[in-house]
Amino acid sequence: EADAPEADAPEADAPEADAPEADAPEADAPEADAPEADAPEADAPYPDVTQIEPPDRRLQIGLVVAAIAVLVGAVLWFTRSSGPPTVPVALRASPTSCDDPCTSVRPQVFLEWAPPESGATATGYRIVRDGTTLASDVGEDDLSFVDETVSIGGTYSYQVVALSDDGVSPPTSPVEAIVPTPPDEAARLHGVYLVKLTVRSARSIGAAFGIENPLPGKRSSDRWSFESTCSDAGGACPSTWSGLEGAIEPIGSRWRGTIDGLPARCGRSGEAPAPIELDLEAIDVGVVDTTWTVMGFRGSAKVSFRCPGFPAASATVEVTGAL
Repeated sequence: EADAPEADAPEADAPEADAPEADAPEADAPEADAPEADAPEADAPYPDVTQIEPPDRRLQIGLVVAAIAVLVGAVLWFTRSSGPPTVPVALRASPTSCDDPCTSVRPQVFLEWAPPESGATATGYRIVRDGTTLASDVGEDDLSFVDETVSIGGTYSYQVVALSDDGVSPPTSPVEAIVPTPPDEAARLHGVYLVKLTVRSARSIGAAFGIENPLPGKRSSDRWSFESTCSDAGGACPSTWSGLEGAIEPIGSRWRGTIDGLPARCGRSGEAPAPIELDLEAIDVGVVDTTWTVMGFRGSAKVSFRCPGFPAASATVEVTGAL
């Protein structure tokens, strides 16, 4: 009985037999990781952001565009003062009568301006000439106007008024335009001219240009009618002598050509062609019925013919004509 403690000695070695259990944590490592697998359950009280769908992209773009539009509208609203538009600016008038070279005569005044700088937006413009409305419906985008109702040498005063839904602007300061005269060479030979004739020379002829027995120095008068072959807007162009065939051509400030005059009488019943050579120079030009016209000329006219059995006949007269 006194030796019982020795019998219990093997139990004192129990720690060595239990050594494998001390290594249990390594064998059970997968179970130790369980808390990581259960992480979603631990976070369950909070929403999973990966499950929230993103907003529609088109909706985002639409909101941005709407915001920009509102911003731009606000800027325009606050930068544009209320009330009627202010005065249009930079009004200019450019009068002309013909191109260069002057092949056609078209008197006109070209107007141009810039829109008002503040106030309501202009919806159109009114053109005023010499205090009277010339055009009341010029469009808002038309910042120019051509007045084709002017006359050569005329003086005109222009103003522009801006129109809007909030009222009209004050008129611009008047701008004056003087329509220039075309060059003398652009005038037409047209109209009925009172012509004074003086015989310069005559040979073997009984009558010429209505002058009986046309001796040198003898004087007379007549009416000559010329008609331009171009339109009223045309510049200088050939002219005919009314009732006769042929035309005279403008050459600078002169008019030259041959007209088929009335046949010359040869004896009691005979006739012979009697062409008339004209050489006229414009000495005065002006406006007649809105057209640029030769008002006066000077020069010479010569008629010549030959009757069978007679010597050649001719007569030259100096002429001055005026409307």
